Amino acid sequence: MFEIILLTYLSFRNSVRARIKGLNVWFWGVVTAVSFISALCVGCMVVVFNFLADTVNINDLSSTDLEVRSKVTKQLVEALNANPLHVLTIELFGIGGYLLIRYILEKKPNKKEPEIHWMDRLGENR
Repeated sequence: MFEIILLTYLSFRNSVRARIKGLNVWFWGVVTAVSFISALCVGCMVVVFNFLADTVNINDLSSTDLEVRSKVTKQLVEALNANPLHVLTIELFGIGGYLLIRYILEKKPNKKEPEIHWMDRLGENR
């Protein structure tokens, strides 16, 4: 639930940034969501393969037997619930995906304001 709220908020923030730049709001919101979810998946793999390799039998992840896979899934859930830093690490990877898209948006040029010739401004002060 927290991830969905965070994803919605971060996509909204990048879509506002895209509106300021004069870009397509929906496109950059979707790109932010895809980047966030992709970074979450990468973070999950990093945590499982580096931090949980000793508590979870990684070789059974590729098993075709449903019983073995459900056993590994239970081990993963128990290992993630035992240490909240693993979940925090995964969330920080997701925020990193948002920050990547934010960086790309910041590098885009701003929306050009229409130039007003100085002669057109002469009549405004009256």
